Amino acid sequence: MIGRLRGEIVYKRPPQLMLEVSGVGYEIETPMSTFYALPEVGVNVTLLTHLAIRDDSHVLYGFA
Repeated sequence: MIGRLRGEIVYKRPPQLMLEVSGVGYEIETPMSTFYALPEVGVNVTLLTHLAIRDDSHVLYGFA
């Protein structure tokens, strides 16, 4: 399980962002309350995460 990620924000498009962690880009879905509290692109951030695995998708959710 992925419990926390710390890295640089590569892009932000509500409600999704990409976080680069040690050269790997993670696409993360966030609630709007977390999304609007995030710093600008290029800044490092730490997010708590939850990986939801379903029959048709794997979605990584991030929270402040």
